[in-house]
Amino acid sequence: MFNYFIIFFLILSFLLIYISKKYNLFLDFKLEKHKRFSTNLKSYSIGGILLITFFIYSFVLYQKEYLLFLFLFSTFLLGLFSDLKKLNNANLRFFLQIILIIFFISFLDLKINYTRVDLFDFILKENILTNVIFTTFCLLILVNGGNFVDGLNGLILKYNIIIYTILFFGLSNHFFYLEKQFLQNLIVVLSILLILNLSGFLYMGDSGAYLLSLFTGIYLINFSNNNFIISPYFIVLLLWYPCFELLFSIIRRSLKARKTYKSDNFHLHQLIYSFLKIKLNFKNNLMIHFLTSSIINLYSLVIFLVALNNKFDSKFIIYLIIFNLVIYTSFYKIFYKFYKLKN
Repeated sequence: MFNYFIIFFLILSFLLIYISKKYNLFLDFKLEKHKRFSTNLKSYSIGGILLITFFIYSFVLYQKEYLLFLFLFSTFLLGLFSDLKKLNNANLRFFLQIILIIFFISFLDLKINYTRVDLFDFILKENILTNVIFTTFCLLILVNGGNFVDGLNGLILKYNIIIYTILFFGLSNHFFYLEKQFLQNLIVVLSILLILNLSGFLYMGDSGAYLLSLFTGIYLINFSNNNFIISPYFIVLLLWYPCFELLFSIIRRSLKARKTYKSDNFHLHQLIYSFLKIKLNFKNNLMIHFLTSSIINLYSLVIFLVALNNKFDSKFIIYLIIFNLVIYTSFYKIFYKFYKLKN
């Protein structure tokens, strides 16, 4: 049955691209400076619309997970209103995210049950409010961090494809047949979106970044709860990049007395993009997008594979997370210094 859905998904993708171009629908006019950083070309924020069709198929028509779908759809709508410039206030969007996440995780009973820190785990289990606050905080960081790294074609899609591929091939014995089938289907859908994104046909937009990041967070929380033998820090490691990108940006802007929600062009992926553009002197922006996202995600893939072989060892994975933070901040300083010298 899924083969028919893939055919439908491909037809829908090209049809939506055609309609969007013909009637200038879902067009991102790149009013914000950071969106004009790498290209001034028109982009159509329809990645989220296409991705939500997969979740309609999976959770409404197939698995009958209506409440989960409503959670995903509500977050998708929030991002879509942002894409359509109907909800430009970042503080209001953040407030609505908090309300949505608290509301739905309470009804879905979505909890982070353990961290392998005994005292904190005891508090999480005994104090429901603390668990709700902690889970909400983690999802907020991931959702907004995912949106932060969605500044180059392919970056967030490649990153999530790698996560689900690691789960599918590296941890296949932890899934039942239907779960494996779902993962396989999701990887195919994300791969189609990746090809269209790298080709410049579509942009994930806030709707796509919010939706994909939220689902990945929910999926990995449930996976961790159902596989307590695997270190929870392995899950943290899988999500370290978008989460640290957000936290690092907040700290960086705060230290420079800038508004933490105000967009800029100083994210790591933007600095690497600038470095490659100057050094390689490529005229094709899409090629630099591809190279930049590939470098970042190739590093992530190597780290994930190392962690996979030590997935039960929390101490080792914590050291690996610390190593990532050191690598990130070190290369950030190098590329930032280069950027300042050239500008």
